[in-house]
Amino acid sequence: MRALFLLVATGALAGCNQQPAEQPTLAQNEAAAREAAADLKGWDRVFGFPTETIGRLNQYGYRLAPYAAADTGFAAKGAAITLSQSDAKSPNTGTVTVTGPDAETIDSIAFALSLTDAANAETAKKRLTDIVRAFLFQYRIDDKKALDAIAREKTFDGKIGTTPVAIAIAKTGGVRTLTVTFRRPSATAPAEAAVGNSQQP
Repeated sequence: MRALFLLVATGALAGCNQQPAEQPTLAQNEAAAREAAADLKGWDRVFGFPTETIGRLNQYGYRLAPYAAADTGFAAKGAAITLSQSDAKSPNTGTVTVTGPDAETIDSIAFALSLTDAANAETAKKRLTDIVRAFLFQYRIDDKKALDAIAREKTFDGKIGTTPVAIAIAKTGGVRTLTVTFRRPSATAPAEAAVGNSQQP
């Protein structure tokens, strides 16, 4: 009986001394994400490697916050950047929003341009077009002139490769807002902005 008591006590102590499983560090998580995305290219990489995608968007000054849990899924929103004459009374500005269902997937990327300075609107539209094209170029994606609709302020609903792209125009008071949205084709969950995942043609 004494031996049984000692055995039970020893087992209980062993259980108390067990350390909780170590959680992966940020560096380990990033390394795992890079490994998982190693073979992704084109649109698949845009939508399948959020950390890299946000890093590349930040090259244009958007200063997006980390991709984190939001009210619905995950999201990251950039700060407003000036896209034309900075000393204008109300400069034209742009933002970008990234949304998705989880930490590993992006469903949509939406670039927005608020035209509040009519005198420099053409410059702002050209600057936005250049930014979006430069971003896509990093993934070897050619818009095939689809983004020319930005300069003309024309709505557009089509595809670049197999990825849906929409250019919308909204007017509120004296402000015109152009939004360029890329959506992952297989996206199912609604997002704050619209976008999706596909393969590079």
